[in-house]
Amino acid sequence: MKLLETGQWRNPGDDVLRQIMPWFDDPLDFLIDYDEIRRESRFLLTDDEAAATMFRLKRGRTATAPVELPWLDVDLAFLIATNRHAGDDVAIALDYRTSTSDPRVVASDLFTDPRQYAWRTVTPTFSAFAAALNLLGPREYRYVGPADIFDQARPDRRGHPITSHDDLSAWLTRQTAQDPEEPFTYVIDLAGTLRLAPQRSEHVACAGREPVLGAGEISFASSRGTWTVTEISNQSTGYCPDPSSWPAVAAALDRAGLDHPPEFTHPIVFRRCSQCRQRNIVKDDNYVCAVCGNSLPTTWNMDSPGTPLP
Repeated sequence: MKLLETGQWRNPGDDVLRQIMPWFDDPLDFLIDYDEIRRESRFLLTDDEAAATMFRLKRGRTATAPVELPWLDVDLAFLIATNRHAGDDVAIALDYRTSTSDPRVVASDLFTDPRQYAWRTVTPTFSAFAAALNLLGPREYRYVGPADIFDQARPDRRGHPITSHDDLSAWLTRQTAQDPEEPFTYVIDLAGTLRLAPQRSEHVACAGREPVLGAGEISFASSRGTWTVTEISNQSTGYCPDPSSWPAVAAALDRAGLDHPPEFTHPIVFRRCSQCRQRNIVKDDNYVCAVCGNSLPTTWNMDSPGTPLP
């Protein structure tokens, strides 16, 4: 309700949605007011038995046993996003079977097996869904890398703050140990400021051990005395930020007056295995742990316990 009333409930873009629903192909539109939600959710209350079976819909109040996924209990759910194109028949719903205060978010799946419509979990809570889409503001990322690297970082020494083009130009001039067009280490601190350090510097040292809004590698190129960002990634195995951190990164670059690409040129998808707790980089949408072969979650989870810091 708060997101609706403040205008924060908005579709972050099809590519961002696919990050948390990699099985999804068809585009969706968010339902942006209460009337839309009521109107579209009436579809769930169909009295057509054939349609209810096709779309895996049941009324929990009249069922003889608890209604579980891949079925949707229509007495405890309503739609929050629906297909953009007529006839696609896909949706996202809030599923109150798990909680009355922070319900599970589920979405339809007719792509994995087109012969069998199913509902599957997107995130275990709505708050996790909103956070994954940056609807609640930028996510803060704490350090999740090796403890010995954390211990070596000094809280009183951080990366150089870049708040203007002149800051960047002066700092790059002093970087005589590497070509100024080679990648540098960057973080976005909690104040939203871009901080830079030389190549191969640890991100946690650049951040002074603090959480960040973004981290990765960044390259610049000069043309007629003007520096622009040519390549940028979220490649940081210390903080493992999600590609959805891009808005916070872009905002910091904008504040510094630096031209930049419209998105990460090299986005990295990090996931922690729930079985062996190892960090993984997901490639080609293959959500399988490279260490133990267990399935990886589709939503960012790097802040779940791995090897905890002392």
